[in-house]
Amino acid sequence: MSSKLDRLIASYNSVECEFNVDKSIEVCKEILKINPNLIEFQENLACDYYENKEYEKSIELFNKCMENGGVSDSGFLMIALTYIKMNEIAKALEILKETKNKERYLLNHLIVYRELEEYENAIEYGNKVLDLNPENTLALFHMSEIYDEIDDSERSMFYYNELANVVPSMKSAVLIRLYSLGKYDELIESFEEQKQKGIFERDLESADFNFVIGMSYYELNKPYDSLKYLINSDRIYPTVDKKTAIAKNYIEILRFDLAHRYLREALEIDEMDKTTLFLITETSYYLGYYYTAIEYANKLLSNYQYDKAFHVLGAIYFDLGDNQNAFESLKVGTHVMLENWDYNKGPYSEYIMEIAKKLSKAGYAER
Repeated sequence: MSSKLDRLIASYNSVECEFNVDKSIEVCKEILKINPNLIEFQENLACDYYENKEYEKSIELFNKCMENGGVSDSGFLMIALTYIKMNEIAKALEILKETKNKERYLLNHLIVYRELEEYENAIEYGNKVLDLNPENTLALFHMSEIYDEIDDSERSMFYYNELANVVPSMKSAVLIRLYSLGKYDELIESFEEQKQKGIFERDLESADFNFVIGMSYYELNKPYDSLKYLINSDRIYPTVDKKTAIAKNYIEILRFDLAHRYLREALEIDEMDKTTLFLITETSYYLGYYYTAIEYANKLLSNYQYDKAFHVLGAIYFDLGDNQNAFESLKVGTHVMLENWDYNKGPYSEYIMEIAKKLSKAGYAER
């Protein structure tokens, strides 16, 4: 019997149960059939019911645990959160008084008030926790999230950085957070400084981390630096987004041949990706593959409304001496301007053909 119980406990602690709440509930029930007195698993089952949104079952089990004197301080938090889901706020706040450890008592209040979106109270308790223990990782995390929720990105990042100082393995997560906030300068400055100390060696084996660094360099108009990390990311795990990002960098440095290569690879993954179809239309034109560009443009425009593609088509047709198709393509592409055309400027047909001439004669940067 004990060997079966051991196997079930091992199964409960497995990855399968960690990411499958139904499986976790099933195994937990089997454990409690063998030994109903395992209060730890009564509490675990109650938490699983909470995750599964079976709140009444969760409360029922937590009450049994309390009768047996077996609820942990973190368990009292889960009871409070369950009562909140049942819209019994007074009971939620009352049960927190049962928390025995002072630091956990303050932390539980921080988390509950955040759940209630009573941010002023949450911050007050968060400050108290951190006064008591400045390295409380849960408090630092929730304080960062609270300030993010109230759109105070500076304070949010402060607590996120503090968290990373306590848990060095989270330093890469700080950069990812900066990326989500669009703080590319700060991200790259931090990355380059810490990279010299060897901090991100393991992270640079990750496709996602390389992508974040590469895209940050791209946003800062540093295509050569961007390419280094984006190509590495694509090597580890190729996707359409990575290949189009690489292509954009190559376009910036006028290497249309290399951009074209990566765009062809992107279409092998998703032949109807809108961004890829436009970029390969554009690069085909710059490389002088006019009829290939027309083919890609037609494929794009048969599935999507994309004004810029009409502009490229207009320039292509003008280069080919087909003024009628050049005119028609540009007319569609500039329809927004033409809706309110001021005829004092002259016929818009002349204006459109002037666009065609400029597109045709201009270099890449001018276009």
